[in-house]
Amino acid sequence: MWPFEDSFANKLRNQDILKKYREWLRKWLYQGNKFNASAVFSIVLAIALLSAVGFYTWNNSQTNQAIITNNTNQVTEKNYQKEPAANQTQSNESNQSMGKPEENETAVPLAVNPEELVKPVMGHTLTSVGITFSEVFQDYRYNTGVALAAKPGSEVKLALPGTVTLVVSGENNTQTVSINHGNGWESSYSGLEEVRVKAGDRLEQNTALGKLGRYERVNGVLENHLYFKLTRNGEPVDPNIYWK
Repeated sequence: MWPFEDSFANKLRNQDILKKYREWLRKWLYQGNKFNASAVFSIVLAIALLSAVGFYTWNNSQTNQAIITNNTNQVTEKNYQKEPAANQTQSNESNQSMGKPEENETAVPLAVNPEELVKPVMGHTLTSVGITFSEVFQDYRYNTGVALAAKPGSEVKLALPGTVTLVVSGENNTQTVSINHGNGWESSYSGLEEVRVKAGDRLEQNTALGKLGRYERVNGVLENHLYFKLTRNGEPVDPNIYWK
């Protein structure tokens, strides 16, 4: 019943394809003058089955998505209810491991009077905070601290009471000690060869931090010196206005 001839010589371009297709379809749907009901029924049944399968698949996917969403929300709510207790437990464990921060806070003085500042070493001031001339590099540079002339071995004392926050290695095989005085005030002492304190120590004013090492030709200064920095809330402060 296929409308096209199989002869290779009779090419498709020489045939009226649409006309032959219509004739073939008419013969298939009609048997003589009778309507081929079985053929139409088969087509309708196939369309109905495909529609049913498609609807079932879509409905099933929607149901599964709703179940997954509901389960996810329930898990999230349970986790949210557990988080406060877990966070509280972690906070308690952290407090225990840190050694009760409430007590450590008292290690830093609640009030600091910069007017009581004393010199860490009894030497004259070589530089001040700001733009100063460098004897080493022969140019002008910005200093965030001051250089105090002192010989190697000089004892370095604490300028204000506070707590040691850091002891680190510095230039020329020396060490730097950082102190927190409270209320945003901090100080650091660079050029120490021998350090007698450690991080966490609470110290009174004039406590010996250690001894000065050989610290020359550093920070643009030729002479041996202690490099002292005083800051408030991270901003450099010139201690020359407070020396006693």
